[in-house]
Amino acid sequence: MTHGIIEILIPRPNTATVTKLGNDSTGSIGGSPFKTINGAISAINRVGATGMTILVYPGVYDETVVMPPGNSLRGIDPLTVTIRQQNVTSSTTLLTMGEGTRVEDLNLMLTSTNHVNLIGVAFPGTTSQTAKLRSTTIIVDNSTASTTGTSNVYGIHSFGTGNPDGSISAVKSVNTVVKSTGLGNKRALLVNTNAHTIHCRDINLIVTRVSGAGSYIGAEVNQAGAQLDLFLAFVQGVTADISQIAGTITLGSTNLQNSNANNLGFTALLQPSTIIWADQGRLPNNATRFYRPGTAPVSTTEVFIRLSQKAIIKSLSVRLLTGPGTSSTDTWTVRKNGVNTPLTLSITGTQTAGINNNVSVTFQAGDSLSLEVTTGGVTNTTDSVIQVDIF
Repeated sequence: MTHGIIEILIPRPNTATVTKLGNDSTGSIGGSPFKTINGAISAINRVGATGMTILVYPGVYDETVVMPPGNSLRGIDPLTVTIRQQNVTSSTTLLTMGEGTRVEDLNLMLTSTNHVNLIGVAFPGTTSQTAKLRSTTIIVDNSTASTTGTSNVYGIHSFGTGNPDGSISAVKSVNTVVKSTGLGNKRALLVNTNAHTIHCRDINLIVTRVSGAGSYIGAEVNQAGAQLDLFLAFVQGVTADISQIAGTITLGSTNLQNSNANNLGFTALLQPSTIIWADQGRLPNNATRFYRPGTAPVSTTEVFIRLSQKAIIKSLSVRLLTGPGTSSTDTWTVRKNGVNTPLTLSITGTQTAGINNNVSVTFQAGDSLSLEVTTGGVTNTTDSVIQVDIF
């Protein structure tokens, strides 16, 4: 009997039970409960066990966790089991995934009132291929720190070398919220450091800013050869929803709340809607003209398409029957509200096709879209067809 409560031990083979009334000194795998998650992990590590489940009963557990390889951690109910570190004063990672591990049914909370680097969940090594995070809420919050300080704050940070096939989702049914202030990089999900792949499904990625001039982005890839796949996702940032600085972001049935891809490209798994302009005939020499939707001739008058909803315009594609000619270059530019955007493409000489997949432009509801062409010198360009994707 402990504190008036009768403790009934039910044998649980291959299970390390954790309860608030447990005892790390007397706890054992399959026997008496541990008081802390790290008490259970220490017991597993002492014998090098794999295939064990750490089963956590309701309560708040103030500790950081490094998962032992080949084992799982499960809360008895995601509403009542919380792993937490509050008001940390040094750089902290709350949960580090281990090789071949599974973590599920938890609340994870990491907070600070200071500008220190914070990571909710880390995926090192090949864990993006071998580990699984399920049915978990992640909150990382230093929004009460000073507005002039600098800190890097990440909900999920994947930086290993795993390359799973499409059937393996490292993260599923996870809600990640980053709340911060001041300078630095704030990401709900960051993929960097090594060329690797991480698949995420049914995930919410939200970054909010109290104040400050830092970079606040929902999901970012900034490593050549790295790939982030987001399926059935909701992504919201302040600076941008997503940012494909290097590597690849692939979206499937994903909502970008602010229709902002940081003016960079990305890949849509499903074919997005398109807008097409075409000119039958030869473009005029040394001139600037504007396209009309459909197949009407280019005009000296700018013709606008008004967008009724916010959207991202991306993937400017040009196809010609005949190229500009040996010494000529023609340039097509997407315009927003009558102003040139960075989404532009030049074709030179005998080229008859080209595409710019590396730039995107955010349009708000009511903005006007138009297409300009500038021909250089004498051009032989004929029968031009231009297409953009609208996401």
